[in-house]
Amino acid sequence: MMPAKNLVRMVVANTLRSPRHFILSAFGIVIGIGAFVLFLALTQRAGSVLEKVFPVEEVRVVAPSVSLLGKDASKRLDDTTVETIRARPEVKSAVPRLSLAFPAAGRGSFEGSDLKFEVGGFADGVDPNFVRDDDRIRELFKDWDALKDDPNRVACVPPPPDPYEDVIHPPGAPPKAKKPRDSAWGDHPAPGAGSAPTSPAPGSAGSATTPDTGSASAPTTGSATAPAGGTIAPAAGTSAGSAVVPAVGSAAATSAGSGSAAGAPPAPPVPTKYYNPCPEPDRYYCDEAERICKHRVPVVLSATVVELYNNQFAKSHGLPIADKDLVNLLIQQRGLSAMRFSIGLGNTTISGTAKMSNRRPHRVEAVIVGVSTRAMPVGVTMPIQYIKRWNEAFLGVEAASSYSAIIVTLKDQKQLAPFSQWLIDEQGLRLDDNIGERFATVVFVIRLLFLIISVAILVIAIINIGHNFFIQVSERRREIGIMRAVGATEGDVQLIVLGEAAVIGVVGGLLGIGLAVGIGMTWNAYAASNIPRFPFKPESWFEFKTWIWASALGFSTLFCILGGYLPARRAAKMQPAQALAQN
Repeated sequence: MMPAKNLVRMVVANTLRSPRHFILSAFGIVIGIGAFVLFLALTQRAGSVLEKVFPVEEVRVVAPSVSLLGKDASKRLDDTTVETIRARPEVKSAVPRLSLAFPAAGRGSFEGSDLKFEVGGFADGVDPNFVRDDDRIRELFKDWDALKDDPNRVACVPPPPDPYEDVIHPPGAPPKAKKPRDSAWGDHPAPGAGSAPTSPAPGSAGSATTPDTGSASAPTTGSATAPAGGTIAPAAGTSAGSAVVPAVGSAAATSAGSGSAAGAPPAPPVPTKYYNPCPEPDRYYCDEAERICKHRVPVVLSATVVELYNNQFAKSHGLPIADKDLVNLLIQQRGLSAMRFSIGLGNTTISGTAKMSNRRPHRVEAVIVGVSTRAMPVGVTMPIQYIKRWNEAFLGVEAASSYSAIIVTLKDQKQLAPFSQWLIDEQGLRLDDNIGERFATVVFVIRLLFLIISVAILVIAIINIGHNFFIQVSERRREIGIMRAVGATEGDVQLIVLGEAAVIGVVGGLLGIGLAVGIGMTWNAYAASNIPRFPFKPESWFEFKTWIWASALGFSTLFCILGGYLPARRAAKMQPAQALAQN
């Protein structure tokens, strides 16, 4: 038996000695492995994108739509239905979803643009424990109204209504006070301390001057203050016959008339800007109905909503483009208040909507806390407790307990068929039209087709390698005869030929992988600059996973060894005398 070191040296030397044979044998392997890797990487990426658009590991259970005299008579999905589904052995979890069942209008701003949108019909609620995408969502996505002893839930005065708009913008936080400049001695001088009194300037509290009388003033016993309602009132405690000058700005103003100030009609109060009075205004707002500070309703969006906004809404309305990274960046840099918006419960942006409730509209504030795969595909999702309370307040108890769907996660996707049949036969329910499952089937068929093409190319390469090695064995009969004559065994000869085939497989496989990666990078560069943006357009069209590379290298080596087996066996069976005697 030839030592392994000598065997390797001879295999490498024989391979390098005949480059023409090496190129002819490796060409088919390079093309076949390149196609194998490229097709697998392409279908792998297609599957990844499909899972983002349509999560195929979960199914959506709904009640078949039934209409009776124009009214919805579909079967109700309630807590009993949820518990029945959870009891099934193939079910891992069942989570109900509840839609907002009455009109609601949203209003907010994004990068300076005023946005008005419909929330009713495009919002639902889900158990907060079901939405666990990242740390921020896990912390903020919960029912804040259920928390007891919240120190920030203090009494407050809500913002004044807007006579021109049903839903107002969520008020902002008050501006931060500027830090006073230090004096030359490093101390902040106290107002009025250590300095001569100066005449009051226009706008100082407690005085009013008229240009005609020169020094006539309106004495006051108090200072005018701005009530929480958002306006400035005249100073209280004016003496009889003195000029009542409406306070503007800091509670005093100069009289605009001439002559005596007595008897001049008071000017109407000038409204001031309302600021959020709540502690932590980044997260809390003043509720108009209860007049206490509440945490904003946490909301998550789906990637589908962001894509639809970018491609359908933002472009046609001249609005800024947003994406998941931008949403997260704005929250990190500007705080949660950057993604706040108002929801007018009972209001609507759609004209002609029938009135569904006699309850007075109620404005609440919400905040986007992140982008989640668990969110409603087209709409917003919030904790289900909020939706239950709102549905009950506007429509009654039944609307708060009738779920719109149940998200079921199965222990094994292979059990989907029997579970679906059980829903139809015994529960009168069905699975929602699972487009994702259909697309997954299409991707599977395409992947299988690509694999068949790759394997066909590799089979042709095997035949080519076998043909080339048969020719090479015939050309090297005398060499093989000499090796047998000097003591090489049949096993040694066979290992030499199979070793040369393995080297061709390894090198051809590496070149094929390199070819596939090169084609993939070229296509990615072309697609980035020439193919328009569309929903869920991937940054890379190929996903070259490690298992794809490893399997490609293994297949190329294995197929080359299979192609070289019969020629190696024939070479090993040659008799030395017969091989040397042939020309």
